[in-house]
Amino acid sequence: MHQDKPRLRRAARWPSGHFVWAYADRPEFEGRAASFLAEGHARGERQIVITDDPRTSLWPRDLLRSGDLMVLGTEEAYGHTWIVDPVSLGAAFEALLADALHLGYTGLRVAGDNTSLAQGPDRLAAWLDWEDRADRLMRSRPITGLCAFDRSRIAPASLQALVDSHRVAIRSR
Repeated sequence: MHQDKPRLRRAARWPSGHFVWAYADRPEFEGRAASFLAEGHARGERQIVITDDPRTSLWPRDLLRSGDLMVLGTEEAYGHTWIVDPVSLGAAFEALLADALHLGYTGLRVAGDNTSLAQGPDRLAAWLDWEDRADRLMRSRPITGLCAFDRSRIAPASLQALVDSHRVAIRSR
């Protein structure tokens, strides 16, 4: 009896650049983010996940061990106030990119669950300023960013402002 070898799952086709996605629940975020990161791995990019719940047990151990994947908590990536400073954040991502390129990666691929960073008027205003700067950064540098927001935890008007601040919106399946 002939048995075929198991097939490796191909990563989903994701656009390059800067885009937004409103997800329904944590398992949906983790599944789609894993697909997004898998494509980055196939392209030789260093991958970064930023989330309020930075459990490394959710992500591939081999990628974590090799350094191909970094898992950062929201506070670690954006600071303890969670009100971002677009200028210093841009500099931080430029430094991450420079490090990745120095190590031989082709660029950065960042999946961020940014829900908590856009809750409340002050956080939302600062985040929208960052989105504008991030968009310019990703158009000129080899960085692909998935800005994800839990639609059950963001006010509809805020979510619409976040979607409008991106050129591309990914729809849930």
